Amino acid sequence: MMRILGIDSSVPQGSVALLENNHIISETYLNKSSGNHSDGLLRMVDEVLSGAQYQLRDIDGFSVTAGPGSFTGLRVGVSLVKGFVLATEKPFKGIDTLEAVSACAEPTGHPICAILDARKKEVYCAFFRYEGNKMSDPAASGRGIRQEFSFKRVASHGELNPLVGLKRSTPDRAMRPEEVCAMVSEPTVFIGSGLEAYGDYFSRRLGSLFVDNSNAIRHSVAASAALLAKPHLENHPCFDLGELKIKYVRKSEAELNFTKQTL
Repeated sequence: MMRILGIDSSVPQGSVALLENNHIISETYLNKSSGNHSDGLLRMVDEVLSGAQYQLRDIDGFSVTAGPGSFTGLRVGVSLVKGFVLATEKPFKGIDTLEAVSACAEPTGHPICAILDARKKEVYCAFFRYEGNKMSDPAASGRGIRQEFSFKRVASHGELNPLVGLKRSTPDRAMRPEEVCAMVSEPTVFIGSGLEAYGDYFSRRLGSLFVDNSNAIRHSVAASAALLAKPHLENHPCFDLGELKIKYVRKSEAELNFTKQTL
């Protein structure tokens, strides 16, 4: 039995989740109006652990989203997990944020586009696709239609099977929304906090090719990160904190200003 504490502070609505094997034991989200990640993450960890009647020493491993996403949020989450690893001497795994976001979607035969707002009129974007046994069609679900595909279905609420079949189609990129649209040639499931800023734009530009999955999210990004980390923690546990690196994708404003000053 493995207990994994998952932490996501890369998106505006951060989350913390506790997985015991493939069960979500407890999870919570950051209330956007309650403050920033540095104020809320420790409180959320305490809430999740106390809700499951566990203490930090009972955790077998940690997962954290390592980017792309909010530069400040990523640093807060990664620093917190480093502190937990030092305190408990338990293993950890950094998980790509866009992969964790895509894993929140119901399995589908359509491509999945994970979207985060990157500011500066850009989005962080990556495409994924499920491969395997039978899946539902989110575009048809509102009409009471179920479409058959080839995939090993992930179990619904409560117990989650490993995300076998979730495959990456593109690398993480910082792109303009119109560039994302140019990559879409078939009905595609869009998911992620970037839809708050660009959902209407994608809907107008893509029409029937845009499938909004925001109302069919199965669990938190932190829970996805924990689930994705499970096979790594079980089979290849890592204790070297030098391996926990943030994936920024794009340079920070400070780095860009420094580069301009040195030219």
